[in-house]
Amino acid sequence: MGRLKPVKKTTFLEAVAAAIQHEKEVFEFYLRNAESLPESPVRQLFFQLAEDVDGHINMIRNLYEQIEGGELPNLKILAAVHNFHTTSLQILMRRLDRNTAQNAAGDELEAVSLATREHEDAAEFYNKMADKFEDPNIRNLFRRLANFQDENRMLLESYAAYSTQGSPQSQPGAYWEAEDLDA
Repeated sequence: MGRLKPVKKTTFLEAVAAAIQHEKEVFEFYLRNAESLPESPVRQLFFQLAEDVDGHINMIRNLYEQIEGGELPNLKILAAVHNFHTTSLQILMRRLDRNTAQNAAGDELEAVSLATREHEDAAEFYNKMADKFEDPNIRNLFRRLANFQDENRMLLESYAAYSTQGSPQSQPGAYWEAEDLDA
């Protein structure tokens, strides 16, 4: 196997393949953790977030098809041919798996904390990576993915704020006021 090409030389298809692979990891993380949780609003939220991944993958596929004017190739076949799993981008993205590989083992607070960290890390990763590419298609893809991560993180944070409102350190409304300033 030759040396890996630099991340900046990533093709749009490689970026798409890496993004879809990460979304699949996130899907498995949500499903696995939802199944370990007791019946609760957090469990329902995790099932919902797992379902949302499908929408993310469709967005990635549609974006590819609009830009390339054809169907997204079968990534399993491509992986066998091109060895996509060894792109520089995927090696960098594997750092995000340190979150998705973990299990909350039925602990709701731990599950929400892990999921929040995943979305924070992924949003930061996609925003940083978007700036490294000259290809406007990769930049657009990564910016959209960063927005999805931010939306999911806000959903989790608002859930966490709502569920801890009874605790003395929480300030009802503080989360929403901070949010309004960014609008």
